[in-house]
Amino acid sequence: MKILWLSGNPSLYSQHRVGYNNGGWIGALESIVTQRSDIELAIAFFYNDDCFRVKINNTTYYPINLYDSKLKKIKHHLLYEFYDNIETKWIQKILVDFNPDIIHVWGTEISFGLIGKYTDIPVVIHLQGILNPYLNTFFGSGSRYSFINQNGSGITKIIKNIQILRWWKHNSKREIDILQNCKFIIGRTLWDKSVSKLLAPDSFYFYCSEVLRQPFYNTSDWQPHVHKKIIISSVLSEASYKGLDLVLKSANILMKYTKLEFEWNIFGVNDCFFAEKQTGLKAKNIHVILKGIVTAEALISELYDSDLFVHTSYIENSPNSICEAQMIGIPIIATNVGGVSSLIEDNLSGILVPANDPYYMATQIIRIACDHELSMKMGANERKIAKSRHNPASILKDLIVVYDSVLNLK
Repeated sequence: MKILWLSGNPSLYSQHRVGYNNGGWIGALESIVTQRSDIELAIAFFYNDDCFRVKINNTTYYPINLYDSKLKKIKHHLLYEFYDNIETKWIQKILVDFNPDIIHVWGTEISFGLIGKYTDIPVVIHLQGILNPYLNTFFGSGSRYSFINQNGSGITKIIKNIQILRWWKHNSKREIDILQNCKFIIGRTLWDKSVSKLLAPDSFYFYCSEVLRQPFYNTSDWQPHVHKKIIISSVLSEASYKGLDLVLKSANILMKYTKLEFEWNIFGVNDCFFAEKQTGLKAKNIHVILKGIVTAEALISELYDSDLFVHTSYIENSPNSICEAQMIGIPIIATNVGGVSSLIEDNLSGILVPANDPYYMATQIIRIACDHELSMKMGANERKIAKSRHNPASILKDLIVVYDSVLNLK
């Protein structure tokens, strides 16, 4: 069976070329799929490399080199639809060269899913997020105006923020086109199953979980601590819908109304200027510390030393940060949005709170901080569920069932 993945990241290719693995969970899945002798895998992705095709070990890689200069990147940002067509034609060249039995598209965020309109080869879309609901919640607790003017009144910065919105709107519109021309969809939450059925009513839906980054499979059980101050950890990004404003507001309420000593570490973020401007709160004044991007190994060490993990997004499908925290067994508090309730059963394998409710968030942080027995119980439940959900052998088995079903239904 010949399978072509169209991916937003290079999977394990960069590890082979430059010694750095930024393939994440797609790379983790590649490493187990290529162990199957009955699958011939190829992966296409955007990458600045002059090779059309590279065979490394059991994988054929197709680096798509379209934007290797600043001028080309500027043109791409100005002429989205034009370059969607160019990207699709490049994929068609790859189809001729590799001749796959199935095209497996990772996500609806970029143009790759459009290939379904131009080929008789069955295409399956593997949902990551779903852009249209994300766009609906894009500003978090802010507004379009506050987002555009987040960096002040400088015209260059305003244009940049307008361009980000334009990118989201174009990609969301294109996503509808992709889904309405897609027969097969892979997902993993009740939310993505429901929304994809709304946007692609004639599609077949298959469940398949995700392989996590390898270091999280080698972890031991988290244990509660006797800290003078509570250590809270979150893994977020600077995107407005990720809820950095909720972090600041919750931290401020804890400081204002309680005697709880705490430190709130944010990984993945170097700057929270927009959230600070939104809320009028400075992170450094309310014990919120930005730690930036760290390796999987460093994050695991930090989570072991933490008392709880908090996720604050306004919209998500199945955030891997929650799944990775569950593999460790640290107690989790998360906003009940999107597909999160498919990962966390409230008060059993974590605590769910409403989006943008810093007062209730603060009460649940105190609840976890004061109850080691509850922390241990929830942590054990999380770890048991996550180890089953993210079992690589089970995921590979499910994926092969999907591929066989797609070939039978095409």
